[in-house]
Amino acid sequence: MEGQKRVRLYSLSTCAICKGVKKFLEEHGIAFEQIEVDLLDSGEQWVTSKEIKRYNPALTFPTLIIEEVILGHDEESMKKALGIT
Repeated sequence: MEGQKRVRLYSLSTCAICKGVKKFLEEHGIAFEQIEVDLLDSGEQWVTSKEIKRYNPALTFPTLIIEEVILGHDEESMKKALGIT
């Protein structure tokens, strides 16, 4: 893969699907930033929620941004965006 893409995972600490996406990224050696929104203080949650809504107006979790938005645990879309075969 040419150059690492910026990857950010917005998740909830109690979300099983979020944990599945995190595991997928780790198993494929992808560096990513994870933000567990429910563990932020209320002010940070508000700001972060506004940021997520820019990409995902439904504000669902997980929201994975790989220089594009991928909702949920869609392995084919994640592989395509990350250049994994």
